[in-house]
Amino acid sequence: MTLTTHTAIGSVIGFYIGNPILGFFLGFICHFIIDVIPHGDSRISNAYHVKKKKRLPIAYATVDAIIAVYLLLFVFNFKEHFDQVALSASVAGSVLPDLLIGLYEITKSRFLKWFNKLHFFVHDILIKRFGDIELRYALAYQAVIVIALLQTIS
Repeated sequence: MTLTTHTAIGSVIGFYIGNPILGFFLGFICHFIIDVIPHGDSRISNAYHVKKKKRLPIAYATVDAIIAVYLLLFVFNFKEHFDQVALSASVAGSVLPDLLIGLYEITKSRFLKWFNKLHFFVHDILIKRFGDIELRYALAYQAVIVIALLQTIS
């Protein structure tokens, strides 16, 4: 899933749970549950890992991160009556797995190698069996999910 989708899910968890510690762990766990759903990024991942083409994957991740930041700013500035610490912790937990993957890609740390393998194992469970969907469809359904999630906290 995109960071934007994970951010929206983390926002909803934090908004409704109201407990920073529980929210962080729920956000972290939900990241993996949601990543099981095929979400169209296998070609981008292959371009990065197999073909060593980095421009498109980095541009995709950068645009996604910018949208996620603006989504979070929207929630913080236009929503009322929520625990900001709980929401922040939940979002932090929901995006942490992808941030750790990025850190692994930069450092190739042996301490993060196991996490990288776990993340992609979960990520590819259904994709290896059924195939991925086209990115444009994945982005469309994720946009619907993000909008629907934001509606629940309005």
